[in-house]
Amino acid sequence: MSTQELINKEVEGLPEPLQREVYDFAQFLRLKSNGDLRLIEEFEAWEAASDEDWLKIERDITEVG
Repeated sequence: MSTQELINKEVEGLPEPLQREVYDFAQFLRLKSNGDLRLIEEFEAWEAASDEDWLKIERDITEVG
């Protein structure tokens, strides 16, 4: 039996929410193998830093006003 067949057999027996987790994990592995995961992590880090910058600006404006 091929690896694909083994995976399909296991996933078919899982409830829908667990099938979704398997799907999410498969996407994660694909992104990781393509090197795309690193880009997503860099974007998330930039986004978090950007959010913090906006909060600082908002606090500064509030203190001035």
